[in-house]
This record gives sequence, C-alpha cells and structure tokens, in this order.
Amino acid sequence: LPEPSLYTVKAVLILDNDGDRLFAKLMLMAVLNCLFDSLSQMLRKNVEKRALLENMEGLFLAVDEIVDGGVILESDPQQVVHRVAVRVSDHPLSAFQVLQSAKEQIKWSLLR
Repeated sequence: LPEPSLYTVKAVLILDNDGDRLFAKLMLMAVLNCLFDSLSQMLRKNVEKRALLENMEGLFLAVDEIVDGGVILESDPQQVVHRVAVRVSDHPLSAFQVLQSAKEQIKWSLLR
C-alpha cells in the first residue's frame, strides 16, 4: 500500500440513506446565497473586502435576519434587505456603546 499523501486522494463520496447530509448542505447553500444576494443589493453589487469592512454592522444585521441560533428565519434576499434597510450610521450611539467605549479608554489610560 502506498503511503497516504495529498496526491493519492482523488475523490470523497458520501452516501447517506436518509439524505440528512445532503439536506444540510442544500440549506447551507441557500443561506449563503441569500446572504450574498442581500449583501450585493445592500452594497450595490460591490461585495468586496473594503466595502464589507466599512459596512460590517449591516453584514451582522443581515446574518441576524437570516439565521438566529442555528434556525433559518429568512431565505428571501428582498425581505432581508427590507428589514436591514435602516442605515446603521443613521443611529446615534446607544448607552451600551458609549459605556463600552469609555471602559476601553479608561483601561488604556491606566495601562500607560
């Protein structure tokens, strides 16, 4: 027998009686397609690293609208975009965000 190496594996075939693995893969594909289509609409077809970093909160909101605790809530990109339509930058800072920022600044001033 030859030693296992990267070049000896040609294919991996998964046969499953009940189709659970296939169903899970199809659901994952549906969620990822919905996320990409939603982000594509939100970012006006500019789904690139820089645009995603600048709109990270919108990305998190889209993921939150699509999936919650492992349960798929929505798979229609139009609905996701509609729910996330309120721009994140239009919201003032919440009290929690101000408190977290103050804690970080105090921590760094004490560490110096």
